[in-house]
Amino acid sequence: MDALRSDDRELWLIQSRDCTQEPVGLSYDRARFIRTVHGGHGAHCHQYLAASAFCLRRAADK
Repeated sequence: MDALRSDDRELWLIQSRDCTQEPVGLSYDRARFIRTVHGGHGAHCHQYLAASAFCLRRAADK
């Protein structure tokens, strides 16, 4: 992932701040970002679980 612009970073942080909501419109870079931000939240964090599933699905498709 290239360096993330600060305004994109802020937007992604705002859009993914609620752990009870699943992220929508994921890209691979955004999914990796969400995994980094929500990595320590545990098994009840929908943001982390959805982003991880997205990344795993992409890896399986390769």
